[in-house]
Amino acid sequence: SCQQPQRNSDGRCEYYLNLNSQRSASKRKSIQLIPWFTEDAQWMSSNRHDAAMCELLKDDPYKTTVFVGALHGMMTAYALARIFSKLFGEVDFAAIDTDRNKYPIGSGRVIFTSIHSYFSAMTANYVFIDCERFSKVIQLDPYLVDAQTCSGTNGQSCTQLGKYFCRSLACWKYFCDKCWTRAHTGINSQQPLTEALAHKPLM
Repeated sequence: SCQQPQRNSDGRCEYYLNLNSQRSASKRKSIQLIPWFTEDAQWMSSNRHDAAMCELLKDDPYKTTVFVGALHGMMTAYALARIFSKLFGEVDFAAIDTDRNKYPIGSGRVIFTSIHSYFSAMTANYVFIDCERFSKVIQLDPYLVDAQTCSGTNGQSCTQLGKYFCRSLACWKYFCDKCWTRAHTGINSQQPLTEALAHKPLM
């Protein structure tokens, strides 16, 4: 049976489903049910109208976009945008990734207004969120393009698919297998450990 045991101070209700244990009929498990409003999956700044947002996404959708992982199921796009704007700078757009049933899958993305705010988030790597509903550490990564051309090396272009992405601020580029090797040969032996780790491929 589904129960609504309490109403919190903010008016929010919590729902739980009581299930009988398969091992023992006398034991019951209580599972929390988290309702999800589909409109909470996206948020757009009031400074941007729909046409301007479409132009932003069409122009260069990944230049200032951060991928956010390990999100709590109660996190909304609006809350995500508020948190990131306070920590790193103005946010244009935020979205929570959902499955085919439009239920959140634990990841999302944030588009910043400025490149400075974007790199501030990228250098943070992780954010600890502590609020009344939950406490959670979320992971920040660059939002990668599926079919991006290799950046090449030594000023020479490359037409191969850039399957690796180097998140070291000294690189911040896509590389194919050969160009990755050329660009990073000797880094592990010549650079400090922290720098070597920063040059690990992100696929």
